[in-house]
Amino acid sequence: MSTSSTAFRRAFVLLLLAGMLGASLAAFAESARAQSTDETDDAVRVDILPVRGYLDPPVAETMTDLLQRAAGDGSALVILQVDGPGGLSVDVDALIEAVQASPVPVVVFVSPQQGIAARAGGALGLLWAASHVRAVADVSSVGPIAPAELSQEPGVYPEAERLVGLLPNASDEAIAALLTTEVPAIVLPGADPATTLEELGVVEVFASNVTGLLGELDGRTVTTAAGEITLDLPRENVEVRLHSLGLARRLLHAASLPAFIYLLLVIGLGMLLFEAFQPGFGVAGFAGLVLLPFGFFGLTVLPVVWWAVALVLLGLLLFAVDAAIAGLGPVTAAATASFGVGSWFAFGSGTLRVPPPIAVLTTIAAVAFFVFVLTVILRAQAGPEGVEVEDLIDRLGIVRSMLNPEGHVYIDDALWRARVQDDLKLRVGSPIRVTGVDGAILLVEPFDPDTEKVTEAAAHTPDDAM
Repeated sequence: MSTSSTAFRRAFVLLLLAGMLGASLAAFAESARAQSTDETDDAVRVDILPVRGYLDPPVAETMTDLLQRAAGDGSALVILQVDGPGGLSVDVDALIEAVQASPVPVVVFVSPQQGIAARAGGALGLLWAASHVRAVADVSSVGPIAPAELSQEPGVYPEAERLVGLLPNASDEAIAALLTTEVPAIVLPGADPATTLEELGVVEVFASNVTGLLGELDGRTVTTAAGEITLDLPRENVEVRLHSLGLARRLLHAASLPAFIYLLLVIGLGMLLFEAFQPGFGVAGFAGLVLLPFGFFGLTVLPVVWWAVALVLLGLLLFAVDAAIAGLGPVTAAATASFGVGSWFAFGSGTLRVPPPIAVLTTIAAVAFFVFVLTVILRAQAGPEGVEVEDLIDRLGIVRSMLNPEGHVYIDDALWRARVQDDLKLRVGSPIRVTGVDGAILLVEPFDPDTEKVTEAAAHTPDDAM
């Protein structure tokens, strides 16, 4: 038998063994996947969505998406774990209808997620009342439900009418208490007498946490859009799926916090104003462009006192003018007053107002940055006293920040604003020569020391030596 024939047979046998091994592995994987699917199908799925803060469009969209997914996946239960003061620019009726139309039982559980207490106020309180099971943790409370929309004036939305429809068996006293008061689940020993949710007869399940809630719900019969459903939630067979808002919606949800929006606007505009005093467009400018869209989105979600926001903007502009003229007088006082008053009233004086400590500290930080820090930076950019920019023509220096085409150069231990011509870009550390001036900006060109030495040597070479 030839050597080539033997090699061919060996290769054929190896390929056959590899194929058999691959088929065996594929069969094993398919069997394991099927077994895993069977085990998952046997599990009782419970979907949980923790939500903390305002009920705004990103949260409402996540809730409705979860209800649709739970119905499609055959989930046994959806738990909306909430803690917040109310709704902002959200369609309350649409969300209530989505909950009531869900074939999967929906439990709204007022439970702490951070801290020791939680509450469901405004639209969250109505959502709690509309759920198939109203659950509350011992340290939590519900109400006040009016106003449901914190961005609306009282009387715009019929909270009382909606609450009566959602709680037909509740007394008039219970409805009145929930509408106007933060009603505690349980009054702590030693506290002043107060109406509790148990006394109002509107709470259905008390539980200290989600595990306790599942135990309380096991065996309970719930009426949904699909009819009566008896919950079977054995602890050893429950598959809990924890959901979140997702990155994009989480950012938009964070942008509905008044203090967060205020800081985004101030920091974003402050960075752009700082960039206006710098040659070129750098990191601060790009950071400002990233922050501002979220701030502007927040202004569309929250009720805004526009004259106060205008005062904040005017204050920032006056701070910029004050930095440009390097003054510390009437302009500084006007900028501080405008910015401070606008910060205090930007979102009104109620629940949505910017916390006073944040407004005060931000005003102090703005004064310190624009009046002192930025002024020092601009003076450093102007160069040393007694030196005129015209005196620097033909002087040599080093690029301190990239010229693209503007930046900073270092000449005789002083920092100067400079611009390179002919659409060139010079990296940090590149040698330059000053060729002219444009106002307070130096016009520079690349400088090659080696080429300069050759040129000077040629210029000093006698003609008879050529």
